[in-house]
Amino acid sequence: MARKAATGFLIYFFLFHLACTSLPRSNPVDGGTEARGEGSLQFPGLHCCDASGLRFYFTGDVFLQRAEELIRNARDYILINVFVIIDDQKGKHIIELLKQKTEENVRVYVITDSCSGFLSGFVEGRTAVPYLVERGIPVTEYNPFRANRIGRLPVFEYRDHQKFWLIDGETIVLGGQNIWATSLNSPEELGTTDSMVEFRSSLAAKKLLSGFVREWNSYSMEKIKEEDFGVKPNSNGTTCLWLVHQDRFTNPLIGEMFDRLMDTAQEEIWLIQSYTMPDRSVIKKIRRLTAAGVKVNILFSSAYHSLDKFYYATGYRMLDLIRAGAVLWEYGHPKSHLHYKAVIVDERWFTIGSANLNFRSCHLSKEVNILFEGSDLGAPMLENLEELKAGSYRVSEQMASERRGLRFLVFYLFLFFGG
Repeated sequence: MARKAATGFLIYFFLFHLACTSLPRSNPVDGGTEARGEGSLQFPGLHCCDASGLRFYFTGDVFLQRAEELIRNARDYILINVFVIIDDQKGKHIIELLKQKTEENVRVYVITDSCSGFLSGFVEGRTAVPYLVERGIPVTEYNPFRANRIGRLPVFEYRDHQKFWLIDGETIVLGGQNIWATSLNSPEELGTTDSMVEFRSSLAAKKLLSGFVREWNSYSMEKIKEEDFGVKPNSNGTTCLWLVHQDRFTNPLIGEMFDRLMDTAQEEIWLIQSYTMPDRSVIKKIRRLTAAGVKVNILFSSAYHSLDKFYYATGYRMLDLIRAGAVLWEYGHPKSHLHYKAVIVDERWFTIGSANLNFRSCHLSKEVNILFEGSDLGAPMLENLEELKAGSYRVSEQMASERRGLRFLVFYLFLFFGG
């Protein structure tokens, strides 16, 4: 009976996945309907031409140092939206710095996804929400798991996967870094290889502020007003970028961003996307691109530690990706898990942020990325890519074929929605 139930479960989910697409359904798959590279300026999201001061942080210890500076220099308010915050040593360190700022009359608000509590079941430490409350820092959880909300069970699939900081309505930092030791340690200390980007843009700041206030007021008893948080104009901003802020599920931007970025490619794409769990739309897109002569590289992680479920989930479709023409790589750092999420197209177009190339990020999660053009602006990402490639190794078809067992399938099906 148990075997029949499990078989039925797998069949149900497999059939369901066949109807799911990460990339827009309207996208052509034969390569003849649209010319690659045309319309490349029409990206989704908010087009901000008042940005300046792009700075990149590619390891947890480097970002931690900058986070400490940003907190200490804050004078008005600090808004933090983070997927995971854990009360381990690094998490408590950040919280204590935030506590010091509240004592200086700096307003601090933290939004975290309620899955922080769920994650504490398999990572060291527990969710830091109780510790934030204990330290008197206003915090609220997005879409919490509560017994009295069990009737809304399907809605629990929606998660807030964003990671951004807004300081004094002026400085924005966003990317993939959470607040816990795994994110904030150096790679040599088992920290993830990850990224954050800092910049200034009053247009982007207003957009993020509006989304933060709306989400805060949806889940917190303590209401706040957007007009109480000033946003400083950036008179020095001359750089144009897109803020791809998927904060409403009725307006899915992430799949469109991936789709249009890939369609601009003329020569080569690097998908630094360790959590790639492709469906048919992604595989068709890659097959079309490689048939047109575009080299598609996907960089996965080789070290997973407690996140080994992603090794199985991402491994299942590797063979299909290779057969579609993609070149797969595994990041060769022996200690550090690759959590960095970025796309580089023709060394010209760049996106960096919280979004993964999978169905969850495209449809079930709130995400935030920036997208910009120019090898000069993207030079730090290109340099970092060379560092990532230096120790990486290619995944052979034989290696990929060994990742087609039942365990790989089960985790792929489960994490297609839940990863």
